[in-house]
Amino acid sequence: MSIRFQRLAALALACLIPTTALPQSSRRPAPPAPTGRLFITVDLKGSGRKDLSNKVEWYRLTANRKLELELAMYMPMKSPAAMIKVGGIDQNNAPMPEGMAALKNAVEGCKGDQACERQAATAIMQKMMANPGGLGAMQPDNSRFQNWVADRRVPCATGTATVEDEGDGVNISPPAPAKPYKFQRTGKLDLSGQPTSVLDKACQAEISVDLHKGLLSLRLNGLSIPVPVQMSGQAYTKENSVTFLEGRGKFELFDQPIKVDEATWSGQGRFENIGSVSHNSGQTVAPMTGTLIWRLVRD
Repeated sequence: MSIRFQRLAALALACLIPTTALPQSSRRPAPPAPTGRLFITVDLKGSGRKDLSNKVEWYRLTANRKLELELAMYMPMKSPAAMIKVGGIDQNNAPMPEGMAALKNAVEGCKGDQACERQAATAIMQKMMANPGGLGAMQPDNSRFQNWVADRRVPCATGTATVEDEGDGVNISPPAPAKPYKFQRTGKLDLSGQPTSVLDKACQAEISVDLHKGLLSLRLNGLSIPVPVQMSGQAYTKENSVTFLEGRGKFELFDQPIKVDEATWSGQGRFENIGSVSHNSGQTVAPMTGTLIWRLVRD
């Protein structure tokens, strides 16, 4: 919808829609963008096992990961559409103002012929100038949807990422016979004071709100956050850091119910196979399942 709306708006301006400019002295600076804090807790668990063809050796990895985030959020601008689908609506099918809908219908028959489009748009504009209310508003409704993003004007994230993994199995190291092994891989990252390259991996949160329907959709991308770890036991590998979550790692929650007149909104969701955790360059892979709990506190 947004691309189509922008094109129609440009066409309308090209046809010299009359506007009344405010005197310089009466213009007011835009109010500051609304801000808030988004609190997110991600709990993930998973286990994976690989059995070798000799039917003796096997490897298993059991992983536990926890992420506790506090993100600075803000709403940079008003928008007539949601950037994440909420209530079945996003930028591709957001409601179009009545005047713009009339303009769209007028130029659709031109099939891309720019001269035809200008002529059709001019005719619509002339009708509008003769009866400004006849075709309805040209301006979109910016009061229905809100789009929130991580505020990178400030350090956008604080919190911790925790790794608690355990591996075991049976290994053969000739000439020694098969023997069992077990190891632990643990670590914790405090996001406070981390460089921008790390914070950027944690600050990929987006929220869209439909104030008319009282619904909120949330997206948390990435989570390829490097976490320092220590190895203990018989790990057979040396690792100083692991990725918090491998694979696609995209969390999306759609149509979470909210009470729009309250300052705090909250919700949660469960995810199956949301990503994976591995050991020894992918020798053992554990698919991860877990929950995401969120709370947005608007200032």
